[in-house]
Amino acid sequence: MSNSWENEASFTDFIISHLLSCKSIKIQRQILFELVQKKRNRNRQSFNNTLNRLKASGVIALDKDNITFNKISLQSHHVFRNMKIRPTGDIKVLVLFDIPETQRKVRNWLRLQLKLWNFQMIQQSAWLGDGPLPKEFIDHLKLLGIKECVKVFKIQNNK
Repeated sequence: MSNSWENEASFTDFIISHLLSCKSIKIQRQILFELVQKKRNRNRQSFNNTLNRLKASGVIALDKDNITFNKISLQSHHVFRNMKIRPTGDIKVLVLFDIPETQRKVRNWLRLQLKLWNFQMIQQSAWLGDGPLPKEFIDHLKLLGIKECVKVFKIQNNK
């Protein structure tokens, strides 16, 4: 019957412990135990760091027995979600924006969203792609407070 810590070991852990053990089963088990303990501590530390980050940003409140979620803070984290629905159409759209440096997160979100929609970057603040853009996108720009900083132009080919 194997120990519970042996069940947590990955195949890679077994290989590493075997290679370092010089064919000694006792040494292999010691090395394997140390690898599993390091993995446990790393996972616990990562979990604690995430909890502290959420607590510092105001998303959760920690009591002795309870974790309370702050819905308003959760909604603010939801602001930077990516829109899955791609613009479909046969017209080309040029998106120009001039977002201040103080709103770097918003600017990075906008660039990422345009990349996800397969827009092509002409310059860092000028993007070309298929349109028309969904109404949800315009509403989202209003929510972020950058609607005035973003200009959308339809591109037509006059023959």
